[in-house]
Amino acid sequence: MRRIIKKLERNLAEIRDYDVKNCISLGEKFEIVFDDTKEMMTLTPEELVSRLKAVGGPFPSKFDNKTYMLYGYMWNPDEVEL
Repeated sequence: MRRIIKKLERNLAEIRDYDVKNCISLGEKFEIVFDDTKEMMTLTPEELVSRLKAVGGPFPSKFDNKTYMLYGYMWNPDEVEL
């Protein structure tokens, strides 16, 4: 799964809880792309659990009557080999 984020909050990449839970249940890696720099951080399902730093919410969805939590991961982009 891949998500593009527009900002870092206190150097944390914030991802919605349902995306994280879905990725873990499927056993997939989660790719977070920071829109400003195009850098990417890849997290394994195990890292999605172990590197969780912050939880915020619940927040109301703009598109339906559901709510979601934000999970934060310290921004540490993947090393790019040239």
